Amino acid sequence: MKTLLLVRHASSGCDDMSLADRFRPVDARGERELAWLARCARDHGGLLQLIVSSPAQRAMATARVLAEAAGLRGDAVRADDRLYEGGARRLLDLVAGFDDEYTHAAVVGHNPELADLGRHFATAITHLPSAGVAMLRFDAGSWRDAVRGRATHAVLDAPLLPRTPVPPITHPGISA
Repeated sequence: MKTLLLVRHASSGCDDMSLADRFRPVDARGERELAWLARCARDHGGLLQLIVSSPAQRAMATARVLAEAAGLRGDAVRADDRLYEGGARRLLDLVAGFDDEYTHAAVVGHNPELADLGRHFATAITHLPSAGVAMLRFDAGSWRDAVRGRATHAVLDAPLLPRTPVPPITHPGISA
C-alpha cells in the first residue's frame, strides 16, 4: 500500500515585479494556509516519510512547514526541478522513482501540473486550491506500480473547503 499527498504551495500574492517567479514568498494569506496545513499534518499522526518539493521559495516554505509538523528531519525534504519546470508526465516519472521503502510521501508543487497529476489518479480531482492536499492511496507494493494505476481511495482537502471525499473510484480490476 502506498499513500501519496499532492500538496499545492501556499498563496503568494507578491506584486514585486523585480522578483523572479521562483523567488516569490508566501504572503499573509499563505501564512494562514500554512498554519492550517501544519494542523492537518499533525492530525495525520506523522505518517509522512518523504517530501519532494519544487525549488520555488513558496513551495519550499510549504514543504518545510509540512515536514516540521509531521516530525521529519530537514533532510527528509528534497527539492526537485521537475516540480517547477515539468508537466504531469515528468511528475509521474518522479513519483515512480521514489524508493519503495517509503509508504507515505508528499509532493509539493504548482498547478496546473499537480491538478493534472491528481486527475490522472482520480478523475474527480479537477483543481487543487492553494495549500490544498489531495491524499491518494494505491493498492501497490511499489511506486512504479502505483503510478501505472488509479488511486483506490482519494480525498481532497483545502483551507477554504470542507473535506471532500472524491466520489468512489471505479474501473476494471479495482473495487471502490
